[in-house]
Amino acid sequence: MQIQKLKVLIEAGAVREVEVSHEADGWAVWITYATRTGERCEALERQRGGARVFTTLDAVARALAGLGLPAFRVNATGLAGEEPP
Repeated sequence: MQIQKLKVLIEAGAVREVEVSHEADGWAVWITYATRTGERCEALERQRGGARVFTTLDAVARALAGLGLPAFRVNATGLAGEEPP
């Protein structure tokens, strides 16, 4: 999901949940939002495509707060080498 699409969803009040999960090289942001047929979940993307990965949770927090999303859930599974449930 591109930033512009996320801004539209935020303005429409369609964003239901924001989850930040640990990936091999950083933190990825997953947005769950309402659609006409239910809910959909998409990763935040870079401008040129591909998932946007943040180096630190602080960077994630600053980026999301700047968009008007000051709260998010953190999934740190895999951070210490454990398997997901």
